[in-house]
Amino acid sequence: MKNFTFKTIKPTGKWRAFESSEIIIKVDGKECGNISDSKPHTIHLRVIKTDINEDKNPNCIWKNIRLKKQSESLDEAKAFLKEHYNTIIKWNLHFFDTE
Repeated sequence: MKNFTFKTIKPTGKWRAFESSEIIIKVDGKECGNISDSKPHTIHLRVIKTDINEDKNPNCIWKNIRLKKQSESLDEAKAFLKEHYNTIIKWNLHFFDTE
């Protein structure tokens, strides 16, 4: 059964203490959103627009949406996504092939 997977990218380099980690949401190895690293943890997904001009940007076919769910921990946010996979996957998600 398919489900969301997550990849955490930790900052590197001289100034890594001032940057936050990036938590990427994937389905079948393709990126479709992210989870914020700071509290409250919010979930952002990329969906294909129904009308190309709905956000007055005809150059991009997708837009970011933020779910209302805010979590106190990353594990809670990940569990929420996995629990609601069947509902969320019905949306017209936009995937990036990152690898």
